[in-house]
Amino acid sequence: MLAFARGAVWGWAPDHYEREVEARMMEQDPFSVDVLDFAHSMMSTAQDAELDKQGRIRIPAPLRELAGLERDCVVHVLLGHVEIWDRESWDRRFQESLAKTRARSGMPGKSG
Repeated sequence: MLAFARGAVWGWAPDHYEREVEARMMEQDPFSVDVLDFAHSMMSTAQDAELDKQGRIRIPAPLRELAGLERDCVVHVLLGHVEIWDRESWDRRFQESLAKTRARSGMPGKSG
């Protein structure tokens, strides 16, 4: 399963997407503006993806366009999903997250 999320194409195994994204969203208030914004911007872009005989996934054109994937890409596997970034977008995102992390003590959600 592939979808556009936070500037990149994210990928999940279908059962993981159903359990960690769809099922959790079904527990939310369907009239919440934040829930609808998330569903419209991320979940509406979700598409099934099949591996070819060589283990590759073809990223659909609409997802490539949303993520700006043209030439150089960065692929990360983390927190139960794959992220595929345009190299320049990743470099900016990494610098933003690095600056935020340096200002924090400890892991997010934990007191320091």
